[in-house]
Amino acid sequence: MSDGRGTGKSLGALGGIGQALRSRNLVLYCSGLGFALTGTFAFVVALGWMTWEMTHSTAWVGTMVLAETIPNVVVSPFAGVIIDRTSAQRALFWAQLLASITVSAMTVVTFGEWMTIEILLGFVILLGACNGVAFPAHFAIMPRLVPRRDLSGAIAFQSSISQAARFAGPALAGIILVWFGVAAAFAFKAVSYYALLLALMLIRIDESKTRTLATPGVIDDLAAGVRYAWSSLTIRMLLVVAVALAIFLRPVVEIMPAFVGSVLKSGPEPLGWLLPAAGLGAVFASLWLTWRGATRGITQIMLLNFAATAVVLIAFLYSSSLALGVACLFVYGFTSSVVLISNQILIQNTVDDRMRARVMSLYGISIRALPALGAFIVGHLGEVFGLVPSLLGGGALGLLFWLWMRGAAIRVGMAEGSE
Repeated sequence: MSDGRGTGKSLGALGGIGQALRSRNLVLYCSGLGFALTGTFAFVVALGWMTWEMTHSTAWVGTMVLAETIPNVVVSPFAGVIIDRTSAQRALFWAQLLASITVSAMTVVTFGEWMTIEILLGFVILLGACNGVAFPAHFAIMPRLVPRRDLSGAIAFQSSISQAARFAGPALAGIILVWFGVAAAFAFKAVSYYALLLALMLIRIDESKTRTLATPGVIDDLAAGVRYAWSSLTIRMLLVVAVALAIFLRPVVEIMPAFVGSVLKSGPEPLGWLLPAAGLGAVFASLWLTWRGATRGITQIMLLNFAATAVVLIAFLYSSSLALGVACLFVYGFTSSVVLISNQILIQNTVDDRMRARVMSLYGISIRALPALGAFIVGHLGEVFGLVPSLLGGGALGLLFWLWMRGAAIRVGMAEGSE
């Protein structure tokens, strides 16, 4: 249930953005989420740079990214079952509170200069477990903040807030790392959690209508969610697109600290340009999709931008200057975000409410865990062949996948059926 207080005809002129801004719950939630995610993206940069500084190993950077996702993959499907039975709002609150405690402990250990790569790995695994609950809870709570007719605009609006954080977080991380060090970046992340915790305390939603009746076991509910996702041709193909983007084309962002250190032979300063450029492109993508609002034609938009993402990734790897690299990553951020947001809009508009958290837990794995798996693979291949050839291979595979997917979508009528 959403708070649909109108704010006048002026908002209507803004298309989907105006529709999103009418919901008090959505505005509160996205405000808290935006601040928390700014801390998250700053934290991710700081974590990658600290790992590189401690080990000077691309394999370790990829391993650290994967370490956060392994507990995520294990916990997330089961968390989706529990959330479908109980409350996404409460699950997200407690997951974020435990994560804030974990990062606070990381901050103390780092300030005290007691951190080792093994201790860092342990903290990252704990955070992965917390995120395994937080991701399906976040995806499940979104449709409960607005009426279903406003869902596409709301998802794109939330994505625009998230992508603004993707721009601001790395930019802040670059400043914090240069002037204050890694511990300060961790401290900023610990504090940022409380904005979302406050928002979760203030929003009012009714989750009673979306809860499922418990079956004899969690495994039965989990299996039902997997069967449902696999039996729907549209959902299955959309998840395949998300998986391909994650493994082939997104590892460049996850592995960027190692790319800067090993390929550019530089300190953390370029990170403050490259990653924010991708984030800024993502902001424009989110705002455009929010303004557009409608789902009609979005399948073709998603597939076109998938191909563009592969092309611009290859162009980035051949860029001869930092300025050209920044420009390429801006376009990369736009196109890859259009794919992700379009993909989520289509899934959220297709899935049954009673299966939402379980299906979205699978989606969360595909967009969060699999890029980390890709980064892990690229990091280890980079030790043998170099990072640039390894990332180029992903771009080439992405183009081959797009050719196959475009033909498959035409054959099964996905483009028409999803609109």
